[in-house]
Amino acid sequence: MAIFSRTVKMILVMGFLLATAVTCQQLSPSFYRNSCPQALAVIRNVVSKAVAEEPRMGASLLRLHFHDCFVN
Repeated sequence: MAIFSRTVKMILVMGFLLATAVTCQQLSPSFYRNSCPQALAVIRNVVSKAVAEEPRMGASLLRLHFHDCFVN
């Protein structure tokens, strides 16, 4: 009986976790507007320097974003 109860609890917890994971949030271009207003400028500068030092970095970043963001 204890094993059954533990199994039911585990199934309920897993169901809850899956249900909360399924709800998706949209990306917001203004996410850092209040907490870090300079975020976009800093990112732009760092990426520009990285691409200037290693020209393949632009393609690598595009590939990274495609696999991590665009597919979702």
